[in-house]
Amino acid sequence: MADTTGSNSHRRIVVGIDGSKNSAKALDWAIATANTGDTVVLLTAWSPVIVPAEMAVTYTFDDAGARKVLDTERTRVSKSAEAAGVDLDTVFETTDPRTALLGAKADTIVIGARGHGGVMGLLLGSVADYVARHSKVPVVIVPAT
Repeated sequence: MADTTGSNSHRRIVVGIDGSKNSAKALDWAIATANTGDTVVLLTAWSPVIVPAEMAVTYTFDDAGARKVLDTERTRVSKSAEAAGVDLDTVFETTDPRTALLGAKADTIVIGARGHGGVMGLLLGSVADYVARHSKVPVVIVPAT
């Protein structure tokens, strides 16, 4: 996205990363549309969810998997970001993804339309919907693939 305003200010574009194909698509979109000198922040938030035993869902309090997703995505896009003149930053929060995204220092928030679904999706609700309704900065929801 070319800067047509003549402004030299650089934007901070925060992208919600959860390991889904749609969050990867959102990250690719953010890098492709960022201006030279902008910073794209890969943000992963992980919060232990207490799942009732009767739901028969295996759950761990280990955040290593979430941290690995963040590192993997940064590695995946590092060359395209460098080629575009876009800086990358990563943020790992131990909180609800909605809280982390809304609390991030951002000029724009980018989220995939659907992250992980299934039981966890039902328990957590739609992060994209919540963030879009409560954000004080523009939110881009990249359509599902």
